[in-house]
Amino acid sequence: MKKAIYIIGVVLLMMTSIGCTDYNLVDTGEANGNHQTTMWEYFKGDSYNWDSLRVMAEYADLKTIFDGTSKYGTQITFFGITNHSIRRYLLQNDLSRVTDIPKEDCRRMILDCVLNQRIMLDEFTPGRPSGNPDRVIGTGGKTYEMLSGKKLWIYSFRTSYNGVPEAGPLNIFLVSPDSQKSTRVASSNIQTLTGVVHSLDYSFTLNDF
Repeated sequence: MKKAIYIIGVVLLMMTSIGCTDYNLVDTGEANGNHQTTMWEYFKGDSYNWDSLRVMAEYADLKTIFDGTSKYGTQITFFGITNHSIRRYLLQNDLSRVTDIPKEDCRRMILDCVLNQRIMLDEFTPGRPSGNPDRVIGTGGKTYEMLSGKKLWIYSFRTSYNGVPEAGPLNIFLVSPDSQKSTRVASSNIQTLTGVVHSLDYSFTLNDF
């Protein structure tokens, strides 16, 4: 029965992902966004993508990271965890609500996605993905330490378009040496008064890093 519920949940997630361009997140490109408000207020204004994150941040006592009142100030970079990523994690772990996740896990998973500096799309170091299945780190790029202490290799790269290599839009990719997983940013350069958001692809699952 649990397996059937999980499958139904995943299908619903896939169906709701189709309409993402109607909610200020544009796949494979820059989002429409120079918001004259805090990152927290930006999240409040887009419940379709961010309401679960807001619950998670308040539960983990991390609201100040996003409203600019923490010791990290107003120049952070957040690789945004959307509702789809959080709900998928809940489904996979037979959890009903965000507050069923241990508070310290919530805190760690959010801080895994925060940099203590504002970095725009074109400021990330270009790189190339690894062609070796036994080596997750490719060439170029740069390794960053996130606020959690976790290290991620982050690089920018132009994907293919109509079969032409590197003719597509510039994208940001994040690779975790710990989990051996690579994640793409779907929408970048969402600017707020307290930092910039690069929204992770809907296929990202909470704890992939």
